[in-house]
Amino acid sequence: MQQRTAQRLSAIVGVTMAVIMGLSVILPSLGRNAATQTIQPTEVPIPTFAAPIANNLISFDTIYLHPTGLYTVAQPSGWTQTQPTNTVDDARVTFTNPTALSVVQVDVQKPLTTDAEPLTLDDVDAQYTTSTLASSWSSYSDWDEVGDRKRDNDRLTMDFELGLNNQTYVARQTAWTDGDWIYSVRVVTPENATDQLLYLLDNVSQSLAPNKENATTPFDWDAHIDSVDNHIIRFPPSWILADSAPGLPASITGTGNVTLRVESEGGDVSDEAAAQAWVEADRPGATILSVTPVTHGDNSGFSVAYSFKDVDGESQSGLAVLLNDADKLHVANLRFPGSEVDLNNTDTQQTYADFTSVLNSFKVLSGVTLPEATPEVTAEPAS
Repeated sequence: MQQRTAQRLSAIVGVTMAVIMGLSVILPSLGRNAATQTIQPTEVPIPTFAAPIANNLISFDTIYLHPTGLYTVAQPSGWTQTQPTNTVDDARVTFTNPTALSVVQVDVQKPLTTDAEPLTLDDVDAQYTTSTLASSWSSYSDWDEVGDRKRDNDRLTMDFELGLNNQTYVARQTAWTDGDWIYSVRVVTPENATDQLLYLLDNVSQSLAPNKENATTPFDWDAHIDSVDNHIIRFPPSWILADSAPGLPASITGTGNVTLRVESEGGDVSDEAAAQAWVEADRPGATILSVTPVTHGDNSGFSVAYSFKDVDGESQSGLAVLLNDADKLHVANLRFPGSEVDLNNTDTQQTYADFTSVLNSFKVLSGVTLPEATPEVTAEPAS
């Protein structure tokens, strides 16, 4: 009896030990599987880029004039100009194409330096430090300059890889100098559109042309550009464009009761007598101080200095620049307090340097496609 009881206990203990040993093998495996399943990250789908626009569908027939009047550049079809800016040393425009996820940025710079030596490609290279580039790529989550910078045909080339929204973009920037100004074109495209990047960069950079005749006016000066009458005049940033509309007279006011009226009308002034008669008709009772032939760009005409008394009996002086253009006469007429100030006189021009620069910047435009309204130039460049 005792022997059978002992045998049963022995069997129970054996089965129990077998179960425990089996669980010791199975449970760790289940634990490992459970842990693996718990920490397995969920895959985030990365959006893919659409196929790039075929290069033969992109044209460069529109010539864009920067609102400062300092340069022209070809605008790619499908890319819209945004954010035109100017500071004391830089004039920028950005063209964007949201469908192609592409940006083209154009900069013309006049570095603030007292060094009389012409700029070199070394000076251009020195402009693009790590901190400068980091600031310019601040809209992207990460960026990296790829490979070494290259120099070819007196141009500097830099390549970049950019990250944004779990996608990779590529960029190339080319920059060069004429010894006075620095020119730069930067193009950003998705990583699957490198051919488009090169096509845009080549065409835009080849089209970039400075208007050096306006080089005597500072970069941070504003401009009035009339898209109907096709003329431009630049003025200090403290002056205010008080009234303007395409094809209609524009009024600009400066500090110290200075007024500038810019307009056009039919006809022309064929000689000094006709120019003098125009001013006398516009300002009855004016005293003509001098009449001088002038040429601004491709257009010739006359500069008429005069003086008069305003309604309060205060002495005023003026200078009217009249430019002939086919069957149209373009006029920039500046008036300011002062008695018999002859701005045609060289010595007087040095005293009134800003007035002289403003009137010398007045030009008739041709060969460019102007915006339908003068865009406002913001104070700081886009990043």
